[in-house]
Amino acid sequence: MSVLEHRFKQAPVKPTDIVPPDRLNELLRRRNLPGFVFLAGHLAATLLTGYLVARSLGTWWLAPALLVHGAIVVHWFAPFHECSHGTAFRSTAMNRIVGWITGTGLFLIPAYFRYEHLAHHSHTQITGDDPEMIPMAESLGGYLWYATGIPYFYSNLSALARMLFGRFNAVERKFLPRRGRSNVVMEAWSMVLAYGALAAVSVWFDTMAVVLYWLAPRFLGEPAMRLIRMSEHTGCPRVRHILLNTRTVLTIPLVRWLNWNNAYHAEHHAIPTVPFHALGDLHRIMGPHFEEVRPGYVNTQLHLMSNGMKNSAAKGG
Repeated sequence: MSVLEHRFKQAPVKPTDIVPPDRLNELLRRRNLPGFVFLAGHLAATLLTGYLVARSLGTWWLAPALLVHGAIVVHWFAPFHECSHGTAFRSTAMNRIVGWITGTGLFLIPAYFRYEHLAHHSHTQITGDDPEMIPMAESLGGYLWYATGIPYFYSNLSALARMLFGRFNAVERKFLPRRGRSNVVMEAWSMVLAYGALAAVSVWFDTMAVVLYWLAPRFLGEPAMRLIRMSEHTGCPRVRHILLNTRTVLTIPLVRWLNWNNAYHAEHHAIPTVPFHALGDLHRIMGPHFEEVRPGYVNTQLHLMSNGMKNSAAKGG
Protein backbone atom coordinates (compact mmCIF):
# COMPACT_ATOMS: atom_id res chain seq x y z
CA MET A 1 0.00 0.00 0.00
CA SER A 2 1.43 3.38 -1.00
CA VAL A 3 1.80 6.24 1.48
CA LEU A 4 -0.93 8.14 -0.37
CA GLU A 5 -3.25 5.13 -0.31
CA HIS A 6 -2.65 4.62 3.42
CA ARG A 7 -3.28 8.30 4.20
CA PHE A 8 -6.53 8.40 2.23
CA LYS A 9 -7.70 5.13 3.69
CA GLN A 10 -7.51 6.82 7.06
CA ALA A 11 -9.07 10.10 5.86
CA PRO A 12 -11.39 9.65 2.83
CA VAL A 13 -11.68 12.62 0.50
CA LYS A 14 -14.90 13.81 -1.12
CA PRO A 15 -14.95 15.67 -4.45
CA THR A 16 -16.50 18.65 -2.67
CA ASP A 17 -13.38 18.82 -0.48
CA ILE A 18 -11.48 19.78 -3.64
CA VAL A 19 -14.02 21.51 -5.92
CA PRO A 20 -15.62 24.71 -4.56
CA PRO A 21 -19.44 24.40 -4.46
CA ASP A 22 -20.08 27.39 -6.75
CA ARG A 23 -17.61 26.05 -9.31
CA LEU A 24 -19.17 22.60 -9.07
CA ASN A 25 -22.60 24.03 -9.84
CA GLU A 26 -21.18 25.54 -13.04
CA LEU A 27 -19.54 22.27 -14.06
CA LEU A 28 -22.74 20.29 -13.49
CA ARG A 29 -24.73 22.40 -15.97
CA ARG A 30 -26.06 20.20 -18.80
CA ARG A 31 -26.28 21.61 -22.31
CA ASN A 32 -27.53 20.40 -25.65
CA LEU A 33 -25.12 22.27 -27.95
CA PRO A 34 -21.85 20.45 -27.05
CA GLY A 35 -23.59 17.10 -27.48
CA PHE A 36 -24.91 18.05 -30.92
CA VAL A 37 -21.49 19.40 -31.96
CA PHE A 38 -19.62 16.27 -30.85
CA LEU A 39 -22.31 14.04 -32.35
CA ALA A 40 -22.15 15.86 -35.70
CA GLY A 41 -18.37 15.62 -35.70
CA HIS A 42 -18.45 11.92 -34.89
CA LEU A 43 -20.97 11.30 -37.66
CA ALA A 44 -18.85 13.28 -40.13
CA ALA A 45 -15.77 11.24 -39.17
CA THR A 46 -17.72 8.01 -39.64
CA LEU A 47 -18.91 9.07 -43.09
CA LEU A 48 -15.40 10.18 -44.07
CA THR A 49 -13.73 6.93 -43.05
CA GLY A 50 -16.62 5.00 -44.62
CA TYR A 51 -15.89 6.87 -47.85
CA LEU A 52 -12.24 5.80 -47.56
CA VAL A 53 -13.39 2.19 -47.30
CA ALA A 54 -15.54 2.62 -50.42
CA ARG A 55 -12.64 4.15 -52.34
CA SER A 56 -10.35 1.31 -51.23
CA LEU A 57 -12.49 -1.55 -52.49
CA GLY A 58 -10.51 -3.89 -54.70
CA THR A 59 -7.15 -2.50 -53.52
CA TRP A 60 -4.58 -3.30 -50.84
CA TRP A 61 -5.70 -0.15 -49.04
CA LEU A 62 -8.93 -1.83 -47.94
CA ALA A 63 -7.40 -3.41 -44.80
CA PRO A 64 -5.98 -0.17 -43.32
CA ALA A 65 -9.13 1.70 -44.36
CA LEU A 66 -11.27 -0.82 -42.47
CA LEU A 67 -9.07 -0.48 -39.39
CA VAL A 68 -9.31 3.32 -39.43
CA HIS A 69 -13.07 3.16 -40.00
CA GLY A 70 -13.31 0.55 -37.23
CA ALA A 71 -11.53 2.84 -34.77
CA ILE A 72 -14.19 5.48 -35.42
CA VAL A 73 -17.07 2.98 -35.25
CA VAL A 74 -16.05 1.48 -31.89
CA HIS A 75 -15.72 4.98 -30.46
CA TRP A 76 -19.47 5.36 -30.79
CA PHE A 77 -19.18 3.89 -27.32
CA ALA A 78 -18.28 7.41 -26.15
CA PRO A 79 -21.69 9.01 -26.84
CA PHE A 80 -23.40 5.78 -25.75
CA HIS A 81 -21.61 5.94 -22.40
CA GLU A 82 -22.37 9.62 -21.97
CA CYS A 83 -26.04 9.08 -22.83
CA SER A 84 -26.20 6.30 -20.24
CA HIS A 85 -25.28 8.93 -17.65
CA GLY A 86 -27.88 11.30 -19.06
CA THR A 87 -25.22 13.97 -19.56
CA ALA A 88 -24.64 13.96 -23.33
CA PHE A 89 -27.61 16.29 -23.76
CA ARG A 90 -29.86 18.30 -21.50
CA SER A 91 -32.79 16.62 -23.25
CA THR A 92 -33.73 13.28 -21.70
CA ALA A 93 -35.33 12.20 -24.97
CA MET A 94 -32.11 12.85 -26.91
CA ASN A 95 -30.09 10.88 -24.39
CA ARG A 96 -32.45 7.92 -24.75
CA ILE A 97 -32.68 8.07 -28.57
CA VAL A 98 -28.95 8.45 -29.20
CA GLY A 99 -28.25 5.87 -26.49
CA TRP A 100 -30.49 3.28 -28.17
CA ILE A 101 -29.09 3.90 -31.67
CA THR A 102 -25.44 3.78 -30.60
CA GLY A 103 -26.09 0.85 -28.26
CA THR A 104 -27.72 -1.12 -31.07
CA GLY A 105 -24.71 -0.43 -33.28
CA LEU A 106 -22.41 -1.72 -30.55
CA PHE A 107 -24.55 -4.72 -29.41
CA LEU A 108 -25.03 -3.06 -26.02
CA ILE A 109 -28.45 -3.01 -24.37
CA PRO A 110 -28.89 0.55 -23.00
CA ALA A 111 -31.00 -0.37 -19.94
CA TYR A 112 -28.68 -3.28 -19.05
CA PHE A 113 -25.61 -1.07 -19.40
CA ARG A 114 -27.09 1.70 -17.23
CA TYR A 115 -27.57 -0.68 -14.31
CA GLU A 116 -24.24 -2.43 -14.83
CA HIS A 117 -22.43 0.89 -15.14
CA LEU A 118 -24.11 2.26 -12.03
CA ALA A 119 -22.77 -0.74 -10.11
CA HIS A 120 -19.34 -0.10 -11.65
CA HIS A 121 -19.37 3.49 -10.39
CA SER A 122 -20.71 2.49 -6.99
CA HIS A 123 -18.15 -0.28 -6.43
CA THR A 124 -15.18 0.69 -8.63
CA GLN A 125 -12.33 -1.82 -8.36
CA ILE A 126 -14.05 -3.85 -5.63
CA THR A 127 -13.77 -7.57 -6.40
CA GLY A 128 -17.15 -9.26 -6.56
CA ASP A 129 -19.09 -5.99 -6.69
CA ASP A 130 -17.68 -4.17 -9.72
CA PRO A 131 -19.15 -5.96 -12.79
CA GLU A 132 -16.80 -4.15 -15.18
CA MET A 133 -13.52 -5.20 -13.56
CA ILE A 134 -11.00 -6.86 -15.90
CA PRO A 135 -8.90 -9.00 -13.54
CA MET A 136 -7.51 -11.14 -16.39
CA ALA A 137 -5.69 -8.08 -17.75
CA GLU A 138 -3.45 -7.91 -14.69
CA SER A 139 -1.24 -10.72 -16.07
CA LEU A 140 0.57 -10.35 -19.38
CA GLY A 141 -1.17 -13.31 -21.01
CA GLY A 142 -4.59 -12.12 -19.82
CA TYR A 143 -3.82 -8.59 -20.99
CA LEU A 144 -2.93 -9.78 -24.51
CA TRP A 145 -5.93 -12.14 -24.66
CA TYR A 146 -8.37 -9.46 -23.56
CA ALA A 147 -6.84 -6.98 -26.02
CA THR A 148 -7.97 -9.18 -28.92
CA GLY A 149 -11.59 -8.37 -28.04
CA ILE A 150 -12.57 -12.06 -28.15
CA PRO A 151 -13.41 -12.42 -24.42
CA TYR A 152 -15.35 -9.16 -24.59
CA PHE A 153 -17.45 -10.20 -27.59
CA TYR A 154 -18.14 -13.61 -26.09
CA SER A 155 -19.40 -12.04 -22.87
CA ASN A 156 -21.28 -9.26 -24.63
CA LEU A 157 -23.07 -11.33 -27.28
CA SER A 158 -23.86 -14.21 -24.95
CA ALA A 159 -25.43 -11.72 -22.52
CA LEU A 160 -27.53 -10.27 -25.34
CA ALA A 161 -28.74 -13.76 -26.26
CA ARG A 162 -29.63 -14.55 -22.64
CA MET A 163 -31.45 -11.27 -22.16
CA LEU A 164 -33.90 -12.23 -24.91
CA PHE A 165 -35.24 -14.96 -22.64
CA GLY A 166 -34.83 -13.14 -19.33
CA ARG A 167 -32.00 -15.39 -18.19
CA PHE A 168 -29.90 -13.43 -15.69
CA ASN A 169 -26.84 -14.89 -14.01
CA ALA A 170 -25.88 -14.40 -10.36
CA VAL A 171 -23.71 -11.35 -11.08
CA GLU A 172 -26.46 -9.67 -13.12
CA ARG A 173 -29.08 -10.32 -10.46
CA LYS A 174 -26.91 -8.31 -8.06
CA PHE A 175 -27.09 -5.11 -10.10
CA LEU A 176 -30.31 -5.57 -12.09
CA PRO A 177 -33.36 -4.78 -9.92
CA ARG A 178 -36.46 -6.85 -10.61
CA ARG A 179 -38.37 -3.77 -11.74
CA GLY A 180 -35.83 -3.11 -14.50
CA ARG A 181 -35.43 -6.60 -15.93
CA SER A 182 -38.51 -6.51 -18.19
CA ASN A 183 -37.21 -3.31 -19.78
CA VAL A 184 -33.85 -4.98 -20.44
CA VAL A 185 -35.62 -7.89 -22.17
CA MET A 186 -37.75 -5.50 -24.22
CA GLU A 187 -34.72 -3.51 -25.38
CA ALA A 188 -32.85 -6.71 -26.26
CA TRP A 189 -35.75 -7.78 -28.49
CA SER A 190 -35.97 -4.34 -30.10
CA MET A 191 -32.29 -4.55 -30.99
CA VAL A 192 -32.53 -8.08 -32.39
CA LEU A 193 -35.56 -7.06 -34.48
CA ALA A 194 -33.51 -4.15 -35.84
CA TYR A 195 -30.72 -6.58 -36.76
CA GLY A 196 -33.25 -8.84 -38.47
CA ALA A 197 -34.59 -5.91 -40.47
CA LEU A 198 -31.08 -4.95 -41.59
CA ALA A 199 -30.38 -8.55 -42.60
CA ALA A 200 -33.62 -8.71 -44.60
CA VAL A 201 -32.83 -5.45 -46.41
CA SER A 202 -29.32 -6.68 -47.19
CA VAL A 203 -30.65 -9.91 -48.68
CA TRP A 204 -33.40 -8.13 -50.61
CA PHE A 205 -31.00 -5.66 -52.21
CA ASP A 206 -28.17 -8.21 -52.44
CA THR A 207 -25.73 -5.86 -50.72
CA MET A 208 -22.81 -6.36 -48.34
CA ALA A 209 -22.92 -2.75 -47.14
CA VAL A 210 -23.94 -3.69 -43.59
CA VAL A 211 -20.99 -6.08 -43.30
CA LEU A 212 -18.51 -3.79 -44.99
CA TYR A 213 -19.35 -0.51 -43.27
CA TRP A 214 -20.58 -1.73 -39.90
CA LEU A 215 -20.00 -5.35 -38.82
CA ALA A 216 -16.45 -5.89 -40.11
CA PRO A 217 -15.15 -2.54 -38.81
CA ARG A 218 -17.04 -3.07 -35.55
CA PHE A 219 -15.11 -6.29 -34.87
CA LEU A 220 -11.77 -5.16 -36.33
CA GLY A 221 -11.75 -1.93 -34.34
CA GLU A 222 -12.66 -3.41 -30.97
CA PRO A 223 -9.06 -4.14 -29.83
CA ALA A 224 -8.44 -0.37 -29.84
CA MET A 225 -11.39 0.11 -27.51
CA ARG A 226 -10.28 -2.76 -25.27
CA LEU A 227 -6.86 -1.11 -24.83
CA ILE A 228 -8.55 2.15 -23.88
CA ARG A 229 -10.94 0.46 -21.45
CA MET A 230 -8.05 -1.38 -19.78
CA SER A 231 -6.31 1.97 -19.34
CA GLU A 232 -9.11 3.22 -17.10
CA HIS A 233 -8.70 0.99 -14.03
CA THR A 234 -6.42 -2.00 -14.66
CA GLY A 235 -3.56 -2.03 -12.15
CA CYS A 236 -5.10 0.66 -9.95
CA PRO A 237 -5.56 -0.14 -6.23
CA ARG A 238 -8.66 -2.14 -5.37
CA VAL A 239 -9.94 0.36 -2.86
CA ARG A 240 -13.02 2.54 -2.49
CA HIS A 241 -11.25 5.82 -3.07
CA ILE A 242 -11.81 8.19 -5.97
CA LEU A 243 -8.26 9.50 -6.02
CA LEU A 244 -6.70 6.05 -6.24
CA ASN A 245 -8.85 3.53 -8.13
CA THR A 246 -9.15 5.21 -11.54
CA ARG A 247 -6.63 6.44 -14.10
CA THR A 248 -6.65 9.57 -16.25
CA VAL A 249 -4.68 9.51 -19.51
CA LEU A 250 -3.36 12.80 -20.91
CA THR A 251 -3.68 12.38 -24.64
CA ILE A 252 -3.84 14.50 -27.80
CA PRO A 253 -6.93 16.64 -28.54
CA LEU A 254 -7.99 14.42 -31.46
CA VAL A 255 -8.25 11.36 -29.22
CA ARG A 256 -9.95 13.32 -26.45
CA TRP A 257 -12.50 14.50 -28.99
CA LEU A 258 -13.04 10.99 -30.32
CA ASN A 259 -13.71 9.55 -26.85
CA TRP A 260 -15.77 12.55 -25.73
CA ASN A 261 -13.21 13.56 -23.07
CA ASN A 262 -13.50 10.18 -21.36
CA ALA A 263 -9.69 10.08 -21.19
CA TYR A 264 -10.30 12.25 -18.11
CA HIS A 265 -11.61 9.10 -16.52
CA ALA A 266 -10.59 9.71 -12.92
CA GLU A 267 -12.42 13.04 -13.08
CA HIS A 268 -15.46 11.32 -14.55
CA HIS A 269 -15.49 8.78 -11.71
CA ALA A 270 -14.97 11.45 -9.09
CA ILE A 271 -18.13 13.29 -10.16
CA PRO A 272 -20.04 11.18 -12.75
CA THR A 273 -22.76 13.81 -13.16
CA VAL A 274 -20.36 16.35 -14.68
CA PRO A 275 -21.05 16.38 -18.46
CA PHE A 276 -18.29 15.30 -20.83
CA HIS A 277 -17.71 18.84 -22.13
CA ALA A 278 -16.77 20.06 -18.63
CA LEU A 279 -14.31 17.27 -17.76
CA GLY A 280 -11.33 19.28 -19.01
CA ASP A 281 -12.21 22.07 -16.58
CA LEU A 282 -12.70 19.53 -13.79
CA HIS A 283 -9.26 18.08 -14.57
CA ARG A 284 -7.63 21.46 -14.08
CA ILE A 285 -9.06 21.49 -10.56
CA MET A 286 -8.76 17.84 -9.52
CA GLY A 287 -5.97 16.51 -11.74
CA PRO A 288 -3.10 17.17 -9.30
CA HIS A 289 -4.92 15.15 -6.61
CA PHE A 290 -5.11 11.86 -8.54
CA GLU A 291 -2.39 9.26 -8.07
CA GLU A 292 -2.79 7.72 -11.56
CA VAL A 293 -2.37 10.35 -14.29
CA ARG A 294 -0.32 9.07 -17.23
CA PRO A 295 1.01 10.76 -20.40
CA GLY A 296 -0.58 9.06 -23.39
CA TYR A 297 -2.12 5.69 -24.18
CA VAL A 298 1.12 4.18 -25.48
CA ASN A 299 2.89 4.98 -22.22
CA THR A 300 -0.08 3.58 -20.30
CA GLN A 301 -0.11 0.32 -22.26
CA LEU A 302 3.63 -0.13 -21.72
CA HIS A 303 3.03 0.41 -18.01
CA LEU A 304 0.21 -2.17 -17.96
CA MET A 305 2.30 -4.73 -19.88
CA SER A 306 5.23 -4.19 -17.53
CA ASN A 307 2.98 -4.75 -14.52
CA GLY A 308 1.49 -7.78 -16.26
CA MET A 309 4.94 -9.27 -16.75
CA LYS A 310 5.76 -8.72 -13.06
CA ASN A 311 2.47 -10.31 -11.96
CA SER A 312 2.97 -13.26 -14.30
CA ALA A 313 6.52 -13.77 -13.02
CA ALA A 314 5.33 -13.57 -9.41
CA LYS A 315 2.65 -16.18 -10.02
CA GLY A 316 5.12 -18.38 -11.84
CA GLY A 317 7.50 -18.13 -8.92
